[in-house]
Amino acid sequence: MNYLVVLQGAWIVRNAKSVEDAMNIAVAEAGKRLNPDLDFVEIDVGYVECPRCGESLKSAFMVAGLALVGLIFEMKVFNAESKEHAARIAKYEIGRRLRKIPLEVVEITELEE
Repeated sequence: MNYLVVLQGAWIVRNAKSVEDAMNIAVAEAGKRLNPDLDFVEIDVGYVECPRCGESLKSAFMVAGLALVGLIFEMKVFNAESKEHAARIAKYEIGRRLRKIPLEVVEITELEE
């Protein structure tokens, strides 16, 4: 079976000038670490829901030039035995290139053949 595995990771950016700057830096740094081996992995800034109003907000928090950016990684995994197997493959392949970056599975979708 083939699956689309979505992971989220926490990326720290130091000396950012703005939240937008921190998000751009986080995506660029993650892309550099994944390329060229995993250039097919889609990287984007994630979203969180505001607990008060329920609105979706970009997943980035910045204080005194230090930012924590929530990144989303999407990877297609082919010929996996199960959803759990696909998640392990994605976490292994992405995780070994992004050492010390905590990763968590957000979603696993079975792809139609």
